[in-house]
Amino acid sequence: MMKNVYEPGRKRLAAVMLAVPLLTASSWGGVAGAKPVSGAAVQEKQSTASAGAVAQEGQGADSATKAVQEGQGADSAGKTAQEGQGADSAAKAVQEDPGAASVGKAAQEGQGSVSAGTDASSDAVQPAGSSTGAEALAQSSETQGNKLVISTGSASYIFNGKPVAAAQKMMVRKGYSYVPVSTMAKLYGWGLSYDAKTKEAIVKGSQGEWRFKNGSSSVRKDGSSVRMDAPAITYRGSMMVPVRSWATLTGSSLAVTGGKVTLTWGKRSTAAAPPVADFTTDKTEYRLGEPVVYRNTSHDPKYKIVKETWKGNEPAFFTPGEHEVTLEVINSEGVSASVRKTVNVVDEWLYTKEQYDRLYTPVGNKFDIDGASVLMMDEISYSVTPDESQQFIRSNSPEHLTEEGIAYEDTLTGNVRINIHNQNRSKKDLNVYLIATNPGTSAVSVKVGPAGIGGPAQYVSTSGKAAVTRYLEALSSGGITDTVRIPAGGSAVLLQEGTKLPLKPSQVRTIYADLELEGDIKLSVVAADPSRDPVAALKELPVLPRDGKHVRGTFTGADREVQVDGVVGESPQRLVLGDPSLDGYLEGVDAVTGKAEKNVGNTGVLYSMSLKVAPNTLVALNARGGHYAGALLVNGEVVQMTSGSILKNSSEAGVLYRTGAQEETVRIGFIPASGSNLPVHMLFMPLPEQQN
Repeated sequence: MMKNVYEPGRKRLAAVMLAVPLLTASSWGGVAGAKPVSGAAVQEKQSTASAGAVAQEGQGADSATKAVQEGQGADSAGKTAQEGQGADSAAKAVQEDPGAASVGKAAQEGQGSVSAGTDASSDAVQPAGSSTGAEALAQSSETQGNKLVISTGSASYIFNGKPVAAAQKMMVRKGYSYVPVSTMAKLYGWGLSYDAKTKEAIVKGSQGEWRFKNGSSSVRKDGSSVRMDAPAITYRGSMMVPVRSWATLTGSSLAVTGGKVTLTWGKRSTAAAPPVADFTTDKTEYRLGEPVVYRNTSHDPKYKIVKETWKGNEPAFFTPGEHEVTLEVINSEGVSASVRKTVNVVDEWLYTKEQYDRLYTPVGNKFDIDGASVLMMDEISYSVTPDESQQFIRSNSPEHLTEEGIAYEDTLTGNVRINIHNQNRSKKDLNVYLIATNPGTSAVSVKVGPAGIGGPAQYVSTSGKAAVTRYLEALSSGGITDTVRIPAGGSAVLLQEGTKLPLKPSQVRTIYADLELEGDIKLSVVAADPSRDPVAALKELPVLPRDGKHVRGTFTGADREVQVDGVVGESPQRLVLGDPSLDGYLEGVDAVTGKAEKNVGNTGVLYSMSLKVAPNTLVALNARGGHYAGALLVNGEVVQMTSGSILKNSSEAGVLYRTGAQEETVRIGFIPASGSNLPVHMLFMPLPEQQN
């Protein structure tokens, strides 16, 4: 299918905080022996990139005021685009689910029914003997389980001998002592969530699931109704339940002495012994710029070490003296140990910082470079041969979706690559679908080839980078991934698996996909409410107007072979990509309006090149139009630009490849990423001589 491409060979943010505020990090962090809380965050889990996402949220925006427009260099680097999205304000970039009440809202349903004057008093807690048998008395001082002591009038509970800041004091309502569900769930090590439809606080523990609702004495336990001594209530934003009922539901023992309530439950494990933290270096003394090899020799005879945290372990040092390095390890029981050592560096140079970076910066990582010096490198001349049979659709205008509608559509046949890139700027969830419709009188097959989908994500660069990475991974594998047979007059949603998650307000999605259309097929990019049938919606929705800034249209020649004569890298050189004066933008038409269109930035165009590269040459990528976050295919391997970060500006370069002692042919595939800026310069620099 692909021409001239080398073959590599292989929320609701709990508006009422669930009516159950959480403990602060500082207060919770000091609890000794507390179990981890699954689902401790009360927010509804918002979906981000699909499984296997290659880029974390936020990696593409170091500051809300960075210049990150998808201007492909047309806009100045000084222009502000909050969070890399061109948002009107940074505060708008991550909006709350519009269906939720404001985070500041105290509670739902009768939250003010408990007056401030009903806090617990010393005579409000009934003696244990007055109970009707709801709790079992226990010798809590002798128990081997967890122990919680709650004193009347105090918001500081004592858990296993350590003070814990509770969400609310134990309070009294109509003769019953109440405690906050949030604090109790956390101390028991259980999960907490909220059902927005039923307005229930949900606690999930080792003994099952409980659902509490404000004003109700009935608790749903694993689907069955269980009565409490008194109804659950809300107070100052917290869901409160009778402490005796909590003890009964959880199988805890309860004792009351004076103004104190003591709960005991479970068995407390004997504290695990700490692991042994240790590391070695390959030498006892290093020169300036000499690589340091660290080896973690930590061990634990009984448990698995699950985390290691280093501080000061620089790969090389560029100032003489003793440099402190610390390693902390944590075992599977949560017990930590640390070790501190010094690395001695003598006042003798092996490599300068620049030399070291070029020799040892890992592939996919970045190093500092003098951006002005790049422009002093010789520019490599090249020619471009387009594959006119490769058609291309770019649907990026309107980039910001404020309503439902058809973003773009055109009827085509043959090989088509499509690039879709949108941000949801409406006040509700939207989904973006690619729908194929057969206008003919006989069935037509649509074959889906390499595809990459990024998002939902918070940042345009995150989404664009993820999509390009996945597309190139799929391209390196090759082949058809799906075939959809569409009957005459019928329609089908393509790439369904990758677009199941809707875009919440402010989220972004990017798609690259190659299609083989074996007959006339109308391709429609549709933004619709996730609750609607997108095919049915297609017949009702209007075509959205262009935004006047971004690109939508149909083009030809979307595969380009870059041809360079001779050997590169014998001296510092640069190959410029994405500069319209050297590499013209694709020209096409907006099929909706019939007007001519240019693919500014050539986003979605696949450049392939086979270059003869001199021995001992560093191949790197330098962003020149602003930030760049994407990926390239180098000798069949996907290399992110950059791994875990982005190229922020012209003072950074990312390592793509290093040749060995012989001249090599290096095959490179490059597709400009949505959400990033052009041009980029591919650098070829002789490596410094290796020292002993």
